[in-house]
Amino acid sequence: MATTIVGSGVIGLSVAYELLVSDDLRPKELHIIAQHFPNETPISHEYTSAWAGAHFRPFPHRPSSFESDSRESRYTRTTYKRMKDISARFPESTVELMQGIDYLENPPREYDGKSPGFSSESLDNFYKLETASLPRGVKSGFKYSTYCLNAPVYLDFLLAQIQQLCRLHKVQLHQRRMTLQSLSQVHSVCPANSVIFNCSGKGLQFDGSYDPQCFSIRGQTLLLNAPKNNKYKNLTVTHQDKHGNWTFVIKRPALGGQKAQYILGGTKQLDSNGIVPRDTDTSAILERGRVLFPELLENDEFSIARVNVGFRPARNGGSRVELERTPQGPVVHAYGLGGMGFETSFGVAQHALELYRQRIRRSKL
Repeated sequence: MATTIVGSGVIGLSVAYELLVSDDLRPKELHIIAQHFPNETPISHEYTSAWAGAHFRPFPHRPSSFESDSRESRYTRTTYKRMKDISARFPESTVELMQGIDYLENPPREYDGKSPGFSSESLDNFYKLETASLPRGVKSGFKYSTYCLNAPVYLDFLLAQIQQLCRLHKVQLHQRRMTLQSLSQVHSVCPANSVIFNCSGKGLQFDGSYDPQCFSIRGQTLLLNAPKNNKYKNLTVTHQDKHGNWTFVIKRPALGGQKAQYILGGTKQLDSNGIVPRDTDTSAILERGRVLFPELLENDEFSIARVNVGFRPARNGGSRVELERTPQGPVVHAYGLGGMGFETSFGVAQHALELYRQRIRRSKL
């Protein structure tokens, strides 16, 4: 029995991990087909996961997208539980537990601290901040327990775990670096394949087309060096101003006594494919950051280690996590998470595996 995962971003690697720790779905052969893998230098702009912040930031269920928001919110809670365990067991993962704060200058109605997905019912240590404690111009603020991680290092860790589990359980692992023209091509590359997990991000389909609901969100952020003992070493903050601009600071933990860095962002630009950093975006981020997060300044300046540009693979109507039957076998789709790849990763993986598990059960009836 062989299983193929298309895509090696955080969703694809999380699916691989969940497969290998399961007792009933663990394959004899595991094929991971992707254009890019962890440890690449330089990092391709197409390898979105390696450019991420990344942290867990909860959100209320919006009336216009309540169903998908509810599902994706559940993914984040499953992932949060797993990340807490990983943080305790594997310091080399760089997952660090900390506090998160949201500040909103013009909060939508659902940001009331009681809405589904954004309340104490499903979040650890969640509470609404007192008005007197809010920064100038902010109307609502919320605090909750969360985590941050170093995206490239975490991806390396996850791949190393997959390789270790394959050795432990005698699973043949094949990492295939290639560009598929269609999902159907998988069966030519891996004739013994029994199921495809489609974690291609952009939604490659069986016939070679792409999911027409998928689109990219361009994100530009800054990787900063910062004073060692700043308040954001145990805190991640997201600020939305009255114009809709999101400004955030996310710690990027380091290993081996190295100095942590910080992500300052960012932009959310729809259907923009420019990989070259834009000076206007950098200037706007720095201008907002100077006002909101002055603790990151060194000698009254930001120390920029790198300007990041990545493309979040989003989807109209929310992510697609469902099983499709094809003439050559089942395909389990798991893509379109936009900027929520890390925070939904294990929840998506477990849902994808359960869909396949149900398919197997039905086939035995």
